[in-house]
Amino acid sequence: MRIGIALLVGLMAVAFADLPEFSSPFFVQASGVDLVVDGSVPDPYVADWDGDGVKDLIVGQFSQGKIRLYLNSGTNASPVFTTYSFLQADGSDITMSYG
Repeated sequence: MRIGIALLVGLMAVAFADLPEFSSPFFVQASGVDLVVDGSVPDPYVADWDGDGVKDLIVGQFSQGKIRLYLNSGTNASPVFTTYSFLQADGSDITMSYG
């Protein structure tokens, strides 16, 4: 009986726990303009690509399979993305399957 009551109390605590709160969505910008790749909204990956302590953007292109790199010239709290370059290996743009 005690186990049943404890289980019921535990389930009620989970059921009535605070719901998560999410921030409003926003567009990532480069040079003050919403980041658009190949006419669509990208799904960027964030990583400190160049090892300088600030997170950069890595964004795939849908139509050509190329990978864009936007280096962050700001901070992690206030990122600044301007231009991009394509990721390369041995002097050639890296491409992935797309479509």
